[in-house]
Amino acid sequence: MIWNLEHLVPNRLLHGFKLRRSFEVAELRLLAAELEHQKSGAKFLHLARDDPNKTFSVQLRTIPVDDSGVSHILEHVVLCGSRKYPCHNPFMKMTHRSQATFMNALTATDWTMYPFSTMNNTDFQNLLKVYLDAVFRPKLEELDFMQEGWRLEPEDIENMSSN
Repeated sequence: MIWNLEHLVPNRLLHGFKLRRSFEVAELRLLAAELEHQKSGAKFLHLARDDPNKTFSVQLRTIPVDDSGVSHILEHVVLCGSRKYPCHNPFMKMTHRSQATFMNALTATDWTMYPFSTMNNTDFQNLLKVYLDAVFRPKLEELDFMQEGWRLEPEDIENMSSN
């Protein structure tokens, strides 16, 4: 197979992660390795296949407590700058400077995901740094919430012509 799992031994720590299981998905011609970080409980799934794209994603559970859309607002605000990359909206700057084949952020009903893909190793490392800092050390400034966190609602939800 394309990825050597010899260095991944079940229950042995590798950078704080333990291998839970590895398996082949023949239909997709890939090898999967499920790992878990011992201190944080974070789960890591590595999918290895013969593909020039190098893809990474951070996915978080964002279970809503109401219908305010706060998870989607946070998805946008998180990408408005971070401690290491405090410039306004580094995500949009990267779309013009990166060789990424895919960059996005997605919010579903109970999870938020920040994926990217590139064929260039240096670009992968750069995108990885920006994405991880954005997700785990966002600036979360009031101005960014004011920019991203507004919505319009009709005065009378039952009346389609109401303001």
